[in-house]
Amino acid sequence: MSELIEAVRSGDPQQVKAAITTTQSLDRTDAEGMGAIAIAVEAGSVEILKILLEADADPNLADNDGWTPLMTAAGGGDLKSCEMLLDAGADPNARTTFGLTALMAAAAKGHLEIVRLLGDRGADIRAKDNHKFTALVWASQEGHRDVVELLKALRDRPSDPV
Repeated sequence: MSELIEAVRSGDPQQVKAAITTTQSLDRTDAEGMGAIAIAVEAGSVEILKILLEADADPNLADNDGWTPLMTAAGGGDLKSCEMLLDAGADPNARTTFGLTALMAAAAKGHLEIVRLLGDRGADIRAKDNHKFTALVWASQEGHRDVVELLKALRDRPSDPV
């Protein structure tokens, strides 16, 4: 395991900064394919996430199943991390090996403000996973009526003129 990943897992921002100065790659992964950013997001460490993004770690680095840090943040209800990742260039339309997107993850968990953020930042409202489910279907199946209404509004809004 890389020194950087160990530092991120420690939760110590100073240790992370020190590891960044000696690492050969900010985008090395653990056995599951999780990179430093994904580990920071999973731990809920916005401070470490900020350090990694400022050091130019890849916000789109996916694990072995295709999960990106944005998907993890969206499904976990972490609005601040979602904003930071999107600002750093995270792809709101990246897909897992199952075809899932960050929007689907947020919709399935009922995270209204994250659904709104992703919709405003270019997430494909009509995207379907490998089972042909959209974010709207995920939200509906999980009983998140407020998210269903928001997704309908986002889906039906007029496109911006080109």
